[in-house]
Amino acid sequence: MTKRTQKPQTSVVSEFAAAEFGDPRRGRRLAGIAARLEAKPAAPFPRALATEADLEGFYRFVRNEAVTFQALLQPHVAATRGRMAGHPTVLAVHDTTEFRFGGTRKGCGRLTEAGHGFLGHFTHAVTADGTRVPLGTLAVESWARQEATVTALRKQGKLSYAETQALPNEQDRWFRGVAAAELAAKGSASLIHVMDSEADDYDLMGKLVQAGCRWVIRLCYDRALATARPGQPTKTKELVAKRKVVCRRQVQLSRRRRQPGGAKRRRTRVRKERLATLAISATPVVLRRPYYCKASPETLPVNIVSVRELNPPADDEPVEWLLITTEPIATEEQILNVIDFYRGRWVIEEFFKALKTGCAVEKRQLESWHTLHNALGLLIPVAWNLLRLRTVARMDGGAPASTVLTGVQLEVLRRASHTPLPRKPSARDTMLAIARLGGYHPSNGEPGWQLLGRGYQDLLMMVVGYQLAAEKM
Repeated sequence: MTKRTQKPQTSVVSEFAAAEFGDPRRGRRLAGIAARLEAKPAAPFPRALATEADLEGFYRFVRNEAVTFQALLQPHVAATRGRMAGHPTVLAVHDTTEFRFGGTRKGCGRLTEAGHGFLGHFTHAVTADGTRVPLGTLAVESWARQEATVTALRKQGKLSYAETQALPNEQDRWFRGVAAAELAAKGSASLIHVMDSEADDYDLMGKLVQAGCRWVIRLCYDRALATARPGQPTKTKELVAKRKVVCRRQVQLSRRRRQPGGAKRRRTRVRKERLATLAISATPVVLRRPYYCKASPETLPVNIVSVRELNPPADDEPVEWLLITTEPIATEEQILNVIDFYRGRWVIEEFFKALKTGCAVEKRQLESWHTLHNALGLLIPVAWNLLRLRTVARMDGGAPASTVLTGVQLEVLRRASHTPLPRKPSARDTMLAIARLGGYHPSNGEPGWQLLGRGYQDLLMMVVGYQLAAEKM
């Protein structure tokens, strides 16, 4: 896969330039708020806003009924579409996360574990050329659980499968996210929708095929085959186990810390960072419709790519993926492409970390669903900018510093850095210098979100002082 030259960095303020709230004064207020949040992404709002007047203006802004989450998000979606235009194929990575807050907030609801807040289902655009650069958010659907979910009622024996099919279900969010992403992309690029095992749903896959979408979904269930003959495998896992290994590959697995539900859900359990050797095979299959999916196609022709870790550590879970896809698997290159597309899913997990740690979204002291939701809309472009900085800085090939910083930011960083920057610094040089401003030391490994966010905050505050001093000269 070829790597594309990254465009120069743009400011977070520009991500809100096209926002419309029916009053130009609100647009000007938004620009000021965005600039201050970019400068202090993890700081509490009273510290991030410069004066009491600014803070009061911020509270009036997020409380205003004319200011909505979708109105805040749409300019960033449009900017994301513009960044997608230079890429013929883009990954649309889907996932759901919980936003957990202390105490009780008006309009919020219960979460999977003890806590109060709301859920957000995100679709994030990521380059499909192997660099996995985050391009921005395409769609977000948020909701608060006020009552037991349809799935919970079914597990409690209060609803049958047939009854659940006739009711709105949280599982429907996956296809709504696909439809919203396709609408947002508007032909700017061909989307490949990437989802984890929580999206393994026959109805969803049937809708994706009927809509002509491209997709990669990790298998959760051992699904029945429609073409099984006597003496042959009747389920997907048995069939794949009999297929010969096409190739082997080594990949670096990232560390996974404990997450809510991690003890119960295999895909969220703690994992150490390691270099894994993977055995890979692939085969076309025809899935048979489950009895409870009455409205779906009777059969579903798809491809399966199997990824299995060889000789995993004794104290760790082995990597084992079964990836269902509509992408071709005729050659080794095509099979490896499917795996690389799925590996792009981890970008959205890093995006969630950028939101929750780099931007401290769950520590925001706001009193209601409406204000918290609007704060999330303000912080999504800030989190994307932090994630883009770190992603581009970690890329091979020494991407230039101009891809992540403006000329003024780079000049201030050069003067503030205790370790001299090279004459032509790379994006990685600048990321490490920013992290050092936040207290990073090379012996601690790669800088985390807190150090990077803190250093970025310090840099942007120094840029403000530099510009003010230049205006007085």
